[in-house]
Amino acid sequence: MLSELVVYNHYDFNQFLKQFITVVIQVVPVDSCLIFVYDADKKQLILVGSRKPHSEQIGRIILEKGEGITGWVAEHKKTVAIEKKSYKDARFKFFEDMPEDRYEAFLSVPIINDDGIVGVINLHNKKQYKFSKMEIKTVESLVKIIASAFAEVMLKRKVDQLEGKLAERKIVKRAKGVLMQERHFSEDEAYHFIRKEAMNKRKSMKEISEAVLLISNK
Repeated sequence: MLSELVVYNHYDFNQFLKQFITVVIQVVPVDSCLIFVYDADKKQLILVGSRKPHSEQIGRIILEKGEGITGWVAEHKKTVAIEKKSYKDARFKFFEDMPEDRYEAFLSVPIINDDGIVGVINLHNKKQYKFSKMEIKTVESLVKIIASAFAEVMLKRKVDQLEGKLAERKIVKRAKGVLMQERHFSEDEAYHFIRKEAMNKRKSMKEISEAVLLISNK
């Protein structure tokens, strides 16, 4: 499985993370594994993967570089291993609805490639646990081996997100044009109409715009 990650030649972000986590927890038996990606433009760490289902937290838990133990690890590019009561560490950052916040043992390892920090992987144990030097070294080595593949997958994900935003803007623009023509809205009125509908119906602006285009057959 490690070799598959190193030469990862197709793009399935969630599958890559799943394999990444599987490889690591085969080395160190832990209760939880969290993966953060580093956004160099915003200087933020974003939770993108987890061994346990954290669907509501994925993409929403964000740390500034230097914030929390995870942010400290990213800033200093150094591993942190805590045997017990990790939540009492002065650097610790608490989040709502994260059971890991009360876990005892904590191992945080930076994911680094030639360009610098690209992410952080956190391993947690519910009970007190002393990570051995061998375990720490092995996790660091594994992370180093797959860091380039991790960065490549993240780049592809970012490109997809940018392309998605561009496509959404085009659809919203078309929908605004329809509203301006058929309902005689100004451009601002059309935009705010789409935005308000999206908020009221808990849909994306893209979905509302597609509905507008579907109704108008354009």
